[in-house]
Amino acid sequence: MRVTFPVLALLTATLAATALSRSARAETIVQGRFGCHSQEVTDRLFKLVMAGDESGFGQLLQGSLASGECRNWKPGEAVRLETRTMSYGCFAPQAGQERCYWTPLSAIEKPH
Repeated sequence: MRVTFPVLALLTATLAATALSRSARAETIVQGRFGCHSQEVTDRLFKLVMAGDESGFGQLLQGSLASGECRNWKPGEAVRLETRTMSYGCFAPQAGQERCYWTPLSAIEKPH
């Protein structure tokens, strides 16, 4: 029995540390960007931009904004960074419990 207590204590401490590292982080939007609930839609939009397909980009973005799938972030907005990849973060408005939007991390990076 005594051997299991230290193991349980270590497991509890590890789980607590993991939960802390995954908690949302407060950020401020510094560059206007759009973000979408689905990372796939965000990726598709950026691929259209990179391919120079302005018409396809405009149609997909307008439809996604109208449906609520995507939104525009404005500089100065307070957000929660809930999770991230190398190039995108999933941001949610600081106030409320709204789902997050996959947005380029450049939205929170100060321009050089």
